[in-house]
Amino acid sequence: MTGKKIFLMRHSIPKRCALSTEMLPLSEEGIQLAMSKKDLFYDVDKCYTSPYKRALETARILFDGQVIVKDKLHERIVGEAHEDFWLKQYQNHDYYNPGGESLNIVRVRMKDVMDEILQELNDGETALVVSHATAICSYLLNFCDVEVIDAASKSRMIRFNGQEVLHGKFNPTDYFEIEYVNNAISVITSKGHIC
Repeated sequence: MTGKKIFLMRHSIPKRCALSTEMLPLSEEGIQLAMSKKDLFYDVDKCYTSPYKRALETARILFDGQVIVKDKLHERIVGEAHEDFWLKQYQNHDYYNPGGESLNIVRVRMKDVMDEILQELNDGETALVVSHATAICSYLLNFCDVEVIDAASKSRMIRFNGQEVLHGKFNPTDYFEIEYVNNAISVITSKGHIC
C-alpha cells in the first residue's frame, strides 16, 4: 500500500500590530519567507489551513490551487493569561487559563481534524497543512514525547518511537513531514531551519 504524506507547517512570520491574534496578517518578512518555500510544495495534491489570517496567507502563497480552511486547525486559545504559562502547560497538559484551552483539549481537536484530512486524501496523495506551533505540538502529543528544553526560547525536544524528531525551536515555516500507512503514522521528520 502506498500511504499518504502530510507536510504539517507552522505559518510564516506575522506582523506585530494591535489586532486580535486571529486577524494578524503576515509581515513583509513573513511574505518573503513563505515565498522562499514555495518550490518545496509544487507537487502537493491538497492544501489545508487554519482560519487565522497569517496561516491562510501562508497557505495561499505556497499553494496555487484551492486552499481548504479547517476551523479546528486554529491555534490554542490562550484565554485570560495572568502569568507566563507556557512552561506550565507542558508540565501539566490539563492546565489552562480561564477561557482558554489546555494542551489536551487542543491535542484532541487537532487529532480530530487531522483524521478528517487523512480521510479526504487518497493513497499516494500529499497535503500541505498550515497551522500554529502549539496546535501542531499538541497534535504530536498523540504520538510523541514532547519535553521542554528551554522555556525562555520555547525550545522543545520531540521524540517519535524513541527517535529525536526536533531539538530546539519550532520556527515560522518549519514543518514536519509525516508519512502515514493505513492512516497511522509510520515516519515523522522535521524540516526547515529547526535548530
